Amino acid sequence: MSIKHFRIAVLVLLLTTGFQIRAHCQLYFPEDMVNVKGQVIDEMTKEGVGYAQVLNMRIRGGTMTDANGNFSIQADPSDTLTFKSLNYKSKRVPVSEIYNSKIGTAKIMLSPVRILLNQIEVESTGPKVNMSGIPVGKSVSTPVELRSDYFASRPTALTAIFKPLSFISYHLSKSEKEKRATLTAIHSERDWQILSLVYNKDVIHRISGLSGNALEDFMLYCNAFNGLPVNANSYDVEKRIKELMIEFVEKYPKGK
Repeated sequence: MSIKHFRIAVLVLLLTTGFQIRAHCQLYFPEDMVNVKGQVIDEMTKEGVGYAQVLNMRIRGGTMTDANGNFSIQADPSDTLTFKSLNYKSKRVPVSEIYNSKIGTAKIMLSPVRILLNQIEVESTGPKVNMSGIPVGKSVSTPVELRSDYFASRPTALTAIFKPLSFISYHLSKSEKEKRATLTAIHSERDWQILSLVYNKDVIHRISGLSGNALEDFMLYCNAFNGLPVNANSYDVEKRIKELMIEFVEKYPKGK
């Protein structure tokens, strides 16, 4: 091949390549832009997906749907829009399909994301549901053997008029008195266990500064006159012990 023919071949190759490159290049002009409108809809409920992202990745921009899923955006007919929303699968749709829609407002369907969770078993510790509809009485914490044979609670004075025999038996029966005394002891023990969390010998020693026999004497005085409720807190206990300390010193300046 001569040099002349070689130069002609190279020129033809360059011209052919140039046309191919230009054919694959897309030029975008403002006058070609179109206004793309549509509505993003949940595929399952057919309701609008509010505040979904409408992205044009070519220009790295986009917009967002309103509360009803409607959107409007400027784009080139050759662009492709990407639709994204939380809990939905992303979807890419060419602008040409949306712009040339023949059904009025274009509908973009987004599929909800479904996640399958492992089966769990839930157990309740509360009372069972009464399915029969029959009223159920309130549960009583008092043991059966300590319940009164006559009344669920202390009878009033009117009971002496309408049920005199039961009223008299409640107050005079030896077994009834023993039941009430046992219940009182149980409640007192339970109350003391609660109060002892904030009121005990160590607490009295820390607040009063006493020790030995003096501490024992003062603790006996506190137990007799503290008057603290069951639900007393640390502040109430410290305040009351300081008051009792002043009284104790005034009554027994040199100890018992």
